[in-house]
Amino acid sequence: MRLKAFEHLAPGTLSEACALLGELGPKAAVIAGGTDIIVRMKYGVAQPEFLIDLKRVDGLNEIRMVGDELRVGALATLTQVQRSDLVRQRYPILAEAALAVGAAQLQNMGTIGGNICLEPRCWYFQQGTAWREARQNCFKNGGSVCYMAKGGRRCWALYSGDTAAALLALGAKVRLVSSGGERTVPLEEFFLDDGMHHTDLRSGELLAEVVIPPPAMGQRGTYLKYRKRGAVDFPIVGVAAVLNERPGLPPHLRVAVTGAGSRPLPITVPQGIVSGNTLTREMIDQLADVARKQVKPVSRMEVSPHHRKHLVGVLVADALEKLLA
Repeated sequence: MRLKAFEHLAPGTLSEACALLGELGPKAAVIAGGTDIIVRMKYGVAQPEFLIDLKRVDGLNEIRMVGDELRVGALATLTQVQRSDLVRQRYPILAEAALAVGAAQLQNMGTIGGNICLEPRCWYFQQGTAWREARQNCFKNGGSVCYMAKGGRRCWALYSGDTAAALLALGAKVRLVSSGGERTVPLEEFFLDDGMHHTDLRSGELLAEVVIPPPAMGQRGTYLKYRKRGAVDFPIVGVAAVLNERPGLPPHLRVAVTGAGSRPLPITVPQGIVSGNTLTREMIDQLADVARKQVKPVSRMEVSPHHRKHLVGVLVADALEKLLA
């Protein structure tokens, strides 16, 4: 599959990149590692006239402390993230999630910003031109049908980024920059439940960095991923859990799920389930059931929606048991 002609632009500063993106609008796409956009361009489902390459922009690949917060630049590769001493010591769950993405070659090229903004997947959309022309256009192609969810009134393509679940469980934010200024948005507000427009990125905006709050004393977390093969594959279901056991207080728990819908989903833990000084087997069973009920998968991609819900419950229970151990 050959790429169609495009113009390659390589700005040297973030302000220059934002200006180009604002000026060119929908005719342009941003490229970081290229592991997602180049594949979509080869299939013909993305055909930008301009590619704005961010690799020359200073500072976007840095992982550093600012006060007591960790700042991870959007161009930091997944290999950088998993090998960073700051990440491994303070947020090992994020290193786990970065290691779970694809295979080593993809981790060397792919960036954390690209993995967060990963385009939702669909078997019917991301195919060759002849495949798409043989059937009625889906929502992503300007039509009015979703092949992932029969009778669906919107696009139900699956979001499958790994690092987003870990970052949601950590309570992270993203810093978004444009020519008009910048804003910092909690990650759970950044994602939208729409297979066509799955983030709150506005026209002319770039994701510049991820901001992670300081870990609480005694905080620990884990990321578990169920997939067909031990490497390369996207998650059929991924679960991130962060537990903070506080002296004299009930444990504080954050859980997030990826691969079960058009966005990664933070699980709401009802009050009263978690009590005492530590989690119990009964609490874990209740929390697994809560997570199972809160996810609403409709896609039959890889497995049935019913089996995907079942896997969410299994992985939530496994993650919490791992944290207790």
